[in-house]
Amino acid sequence: MADEYAAYVEARYQGEVFGEAVFEAMAKAREDAGEARKLRVLAQLERETKEALLPAVEETGRSTEPDPEQIEKGRRIGEQMGQAPWRDFVAGMRPELVKLVAEFRASESLADGERQELLRHVTAHEQALLDFADLELSEDPAEDSLRPVLALLR
Repeated sequence: MADEYAAYVEARYQGEVFGEAVFEAMAKAREDAGEARKLRVLAQLERETKEALLPAVEETGRSTEPDPEQIEKGRRIGEQMGQAPWRDFVAGMRPELVKLVAEFRASESLADGERQELLRHVTAHEQALLDFADLELSEDPAEDSLRPVLALLR
C-alpha cells in the first residue's frame, strides 16, 4: 500500500502541475476578462493543491520537480482550449471531472490519519472544480460560480 500511496501522490502532484499550466495558458488566451479571471482562480487552486502535495511527495522520496513535459503539454492544451467557446470548454471538462472525483474518492483509502486528510483535500479540490462547472452550466449561471473553489483557497 505504501508504494501505491507514493505513486498516487506523485501522480496527483504532476497532475496539478499540468492543470495549473492549462488554466494559466487559457487565462492568457481568453479575450473575456471575466473568464480569464475565473481561469486564474482555477490555476491558483491547482497551484495550492500542488503545494499541499509537495511534502507528501518529498516524504515518499519521489521527485518533486515539476515535469517539464506536463508543463508543456498543459500549455499547448490551454492555448488550444483558450480559443474554445466558454460554455463548450466548461461542458467539455465536466465528464472528466466526474470521473476524477470518483477515482480520487476511491483512492482516499490509500492512507490514514493526516495522509488521508491530504487525500481528502485532493478530492475536495477536484469536487470544487466540478461544482464550479455545474454552476457555470446551470440554467441561471450564478455570479458565485467560483464559490466552491474560493472556499478551498488559502
